[in-house]
Amino acid sequence: MTRFLFLILFLTGCFTVSNAQDLPSRRTIKKEVRAWQKEQNHKMATEATSPMDSAERATFKALPFYPMNLGAYQAVNWERCADSAWFEMPTTTARKPIYRKYATLYFTHADGQIYSLIAYQSQALLDKVEYQDYLFVPFGDATNGTDTYGGGRYVEVTRGEWILDFNKAYNPYCAYSGRYSCPKVPFENILPIPILAGTKYAGHH
Repeated sequence: MTRFLFLILFLTGCFTVSNAQDLPSRRTIKKEVRAWQKEQNHKMATEATSPMDSAERATFKALPFYPMNLGAYQAVNWERCADSAWFEMPTTTARKPIYRKYATLYFTHADGQIYSLIAYQSQALLDKVEYQDYLFVPFGDATNGTDTYGGGRYVEVTRGEWILDFNKAYNPYCAYSGRYSCPKVPFENILPIPILAGTKYAGHH
């Protein structure tokens, strides 16, 4: 059962939550990630959901992924601030979707150090029941431009679960086509470390 320890910081208007919960078995995590990878490959190969043109889809076989990294699956501690305001998120085009900083996520890297990422909430998705708990985490890391897409990657977190799984990190559609408008990775979410999990990039950076 999930056990949450709340520490209220009245002076800052924030509260920090220690997310101590029993994680799934290694086998369950592997099965879940493999299912996600299969779904990503299906989306890329299907005309209705793929960012690739017909010629690229004709030769597409599978996305490149890092080997399964069980350490990249974590129940994260997080901090929520009450004064988060809506703002226009810069993108690769003139489009500016409305987001707000919802929480700061704290995770432990393979180097033993704790790092943080901001999770954002989309204003446009709040009215959609299936996305009410959806949080968007765009991030950059030391693999960008070599193993992974130069513009960074995205990962998603669900409120209430607070599981950060970099094995499910994926490329923005802009990595595959200039026809899309993709949120840029905020400077505060650029990590100085390599995240050796999730989707790689085989195209031109």
